[in-house]
Amino acid sequence: MALPRLNENPEYSMTIPSTGEQVNFRPFLVKEQKVLMIANESQDKSQILSAMLKTISSCTNDTIDLHKLATYDIDYMFTQIRAKSVGEKASVNIKCKECEADIPIEIDLSKVTVKNNSKSNAVKLSSNMELVLQHPNYDTFIKNKEIIDGEENTETTLNFMIHCMHSLKTEEENIMMKDESNEEKMRFLESLSTEQFEKIAQYIQNVPKITYDAEGVCESCNAKTNITLEGMENFF
Repeated sequence: MALPRLNENPEYSMTIPSTGEQVNFRPFLVKEQKVLMIANESQDKSQILSAMLKTISSCTNDTIDLHKLATYDIDYMFTQIRAKSVGEKASVNIKCKECEADIPIEIDLSKVTVKNNSKSNAVKLSSNMELVLQHPNYDTFIKNKEIIDGEENTETTLNFMIHCMHSLKTEEENIMMKDESNEEKMRFLESLSTEQFEKIAQYIQNVPKITYDAEGVCESCNAKTNITLEGMENFF
């Protein structure tokens, strides 16, 4: 005899930051939470990202092509689903700015927002050459372990930039970067001047992120600390 399926899943809606599209979703169930917990315990970043994507896909009934969305879209969608699944409050530790002690605080996941520092996605490299950039997606991270597992160094930065390049406009043509090999794109980056490289680096630094303004009082020294939490690692 088959056991009954429990819980009529309530439905909520949210707006995808980069597109403005509204999507309906349900809270995740134990079967999805189990996958997330196993992934988190593994400390494998690729496995964690894959679990996040599978959970969002299940909770939105596969109505959105997640592979086309930017990283901050996925981060935002996951925090909203998590908030409706296990509660809107989450506990994290922040560092006291005075004595470096841990300050436990409670954050409201429903108030997580996307901070958009991006201006133009086109970088003027010269009078007749313009590089068009694009926000990264998690497909890039999952398929390129040298980016997700690499240390924060020049090589990792260059590899990341390669996957943010969309096209190169010159007076004669518009070169689509997806048609070029990674080796060719790396040679292009290595040929840039320091000033040109910094323009691209600035774009990467300003890619939108999910953020939350937090504050707490240190029990050790009574100092008040204000901080802006950024990125998925603070909310998973």
